[in-house]
Amino acid sequence: MRRILIPTFLLVCVLLVPTAAEGRLLVGIGDQNPSSYHDRSMRKLTKLKTARLAIPWDWYKDAYWTARTDEWVAAVRAERLRPLISFNRNWKRGGNRLVPKMSRYKHSFRLLRKRYPHVRDFSPWNEPNSVDQPFARKPRLAARYFNAMRSACRRCTVTAGGVNDGANMVRWINAYKRKVRGAKVWALHNYKDSTRARGGTAVFLRLVRGSVWLTETGGLRNRGGLRGQAKAVKRVFALARKSRRIKRIYFYQWRHVTGRSWDSAFVSANGKRRPAYYALRAGLRRR
Repeated sequence: MRRILIPTFLLVCVLLVPTAAEGRLLVGIGDQNPSSYHDRSMRKLTKLKTARLAIPWDWYKDAYWTARTDEWVAAVRAERLRPLISFNRNWKRGGNRLVPKMSRYKHSFRLLRKRYPHVRDFSPWNEPNSVDQPFARKPRLAARYFNAMRSACRRCTVTAGGVNDGANMVRWINAYKRKVRGAKVWALHNYKDSTRARGGTAVFLRLVRGSVWLTETGGLRNRGGLRGQAKAVKRVFALARKSRRIKRIYFYQWRHVTGRSWDSAFVSANGKRRPAYYALRAGLRRR
């Protein structure tokens, strides 16, 4: 009997290890450029574990996006990061403020799963409550697309919400929740809270049940300069430490793109590390 019990006990201990590890806060980077993940400065941050990409929902129709996604997935996999892929509107196609037909949406997701079977984390839509998105005034309809993606891959983790912490967040989520089925992980983009301490993260936590991932966050250079960026990064970590329900953080972006007005990068276009980089490094050590 003792010979049987001891191996069984050891087996249970081994199985418990991954569960404990998964309970820790995971931190990653959202950046559209595959080369960012090979950046020497990023590779030094060995505690980064995840990565996020947003692609047009009809990505498979565009040779550029197909090739770009292939390259991104390969880069992230080479660096042993866990990928999260989010659908978004196609900004290049004329009628893209229209909600895609459900049949086409499902078809796109099936193709995505077939092409990248090792990817298991997904978001049905990027910031659906934003005014420039087709679901801005249709939260109940957005919930149907979450339900469809979740039903199409029961073994995947599909995040619900994915909203920004704008003025309509509470109203939008309350309507969305009425139609969502089986949501276990909720996603939030909390730039207003990270840069201006608006309290949106705490409000979101009260609105939903289950785990929360900050799937896009960070500091904007035009809100306090380089020091303001670093301060925002520190605040994101502080917000995560306040709630055990916050399980992941995806900071956006890694490298600034020359000529673009958006700038929440950890390194400049020339690769120079910013104060935000050192705030990220310090946060990873404390998580």
